[in-house]
Amino acid sequence: MIQRSKVYIRNLPDGSRLEGEVSPCVFMYPGYPLQLEARLFGKAGEVLGNAHTSHRKLNAKTATESDVAKLFAAVQTKPCSRCGTPAFDPKTVETNRGGLCEGCFMGDLEAECAIEEEAGLREIAQRDQGMKTKGMKFRVTAWIHSDEGDDDQVDWYFPARPTAKQIRALLRNEGSAIWDDFEIIAI
Repeated sequence: MIQRSKVYIRNLPDGSRLEGEVSPCVFMYPGYPLQLEARLFGKAGEVLGNAHTSHRKLNAKTATESDVAKLFAAVQTKPCSRCGTPAFDPKTVETNRGGLCEGCFMGDLEAECAIEEEAGLREIAQRDQGMKTKGMKFRVTAWIHSDEGDDDQVDWYFPARPTAKQIRALLRNEGSAIWDDFEIIAI
């Protein structure tokens, strides 16, 4: 039988360290495939990322410690294709990092998010300006919280400052379970 919470450790030649542990879901859900979470640490102990690998034909009842050890041994690292920091080799683990280290991947992701956020703010500013020329003076940005758990953002425009009571009525009419998640912005 495989062990819950057992940590497998492998020190790498570049001074980094790999740790592996069977994912909790393997023990929680009957028949769930054997999955190993791997964590990569740098020379100073800093976290360089997490990744997963699995053996779909094995599960908590059929896997052995030897199977887990083999799965962990198959996890490999390589230098980041951009900066050289240790990164998971995407040929050996399930990762969306594409050979980049965590720092480079997150830097790219944050840059992409900043570009998208800036574009969104420009779009809102243009819409606000258009509504202002139509006589609107206030935008209400609100969230509609459905009972199913989905949240949708809406923007409403008003020629005069709306009251909280008016906005709550609009949210109620839209089917929101929460009636006070809104912001009034003068445009």
